[in-house]
Amino acid sequence: MPDEPLPQPIGETRLPPPSLSPEQQELCNRLDEWHKLYGLKVTPSEMFRGAVFAIRPACENNPDGIAQAAHSLREILYPFWSPQVKNVPDKKEAALKNTGSVHRDEAFINEVGKVYGQLNNLAHHRGTSTKPDFSNLTIPDFERLLTEFERVMRKALTRQIDVHREIDQILSGDLTQNILDAPIA
Repeated sequence: MPDEPLPQPIGETRLPPPSLSPEQQELCNRLDEWHKLYGLKVTPSEMFRGAVFAIRPACENNPDGIAQAAHSLREILYPFWSPQVKNVPDKKEAALKNTGSVHRDEAFINEVGKVYGQLNNLAHHRGTSTKPDFSNLTIPDFERLLTEFERVMRKALTRQIDVHREIDQILSGDLTQNILDAPIA
């Protein structure tokens, strides 16, 4: 019985890599620097891009896309949050301090831990999650978690020099406009 050739795929077979915003690209650079400080061979920027790729509209029919994206983001934090990783001695606050982070108080560490926990639950297919209920999580819900991950990690990797640059930028501009633009408490 001769083998029959498989039908040719219809349409595009390869998706282009995801486009990242300048802020996302800067975050990727900071994440890579953080991992390199500890001699880690993984590249968090690739994991971040993989997460963005897994939840893009062209992949919406992937029933495991959210778990795959969550796993990629969780793996970025895993060496610094899990006691299972022995070759990274600094955990949580100490790991952020070593990278020069200006944000490492207990409340902020808990904020990062909350995002890590949500990603961990999603990466494990909601198996241990009871609050919130991830069983009906949608792509837009996950995109909000991705945005929260980005916000928290940008803050976590903010160094003193970044604060000085921001102050310089404010002072070099029109101070009356800065005052007008400032939110009223």
